[in-house]
Amino acid sequence: MAKADGKRVRRTVEASRQAILEAAEAYLAAEGPNGVKVQKIAADLNMTDAAIHYHFGNREGLLEALLRFSGRRFADELQQIVAQRAADGLELAQVGELLTEFYAGRGTARLALWLVLTGWSPSGQGMLLPMAERVHAARVRRAEWAGQSAPELAESQKLVALVAAVTLTQALAGDANLRAVGLSETSPKDFLDWTIGRLDGRQA
Repeated sequence: MAKADGKRVRRTVEASRQAILEAAEAYLAAEGPNGVKVQKIAADLNMTDAAIHYHFGNREGLLEALLRFSGRRFADELQQIVAQRAADGLELAQVGELLTEFYAGRGTARLALWLVLTGWSPSGQGMLLPMAERVHAARVRRAEWAGQSAPELAESQKLVALVAAVTLTQALAGDANLRAVGLSETSPKDFLDWTIGRLDGRQA
């Protein structure tokens, strides 16, 4: 993390929260939840520890806010992707790529598990629903082309939930599950591709 020039920077309350959360998100992606330290973030932003506590209460409050922040950012990016693909929908392979980046690339899976183990419980729902709806649109279109009955939305939602479960587990455990069953030569990406192929009905 790059530090500023040592001079205090005047920011609005909202700008301060944004700067803190962006700095925390960078540490999360690089080092995991244990790397998100109030002292480090304060030093990077030329703030006092008390200033960060003022905005978030304590480190746990900062981490909860960080998870919501990352979730909103992902949801916004997802909305942009959905808008760009309004006609074509999303394929499960694209879902796998997006969720791998969200859970593993940003460290969000480790943060969510860390918070859950401390007793935190998420209150929101539906973050992945737009993704499921676009996957459903693509599946309906394929069914129409093949002269088949359209699938139910609930089935598409369950497919996305399964891909989310796999990507979340891989972000937390890497290839541990694969090695446990003797698949030491299979990478997490290969397994994700295989899983998506089976869910799509494109592999035997």
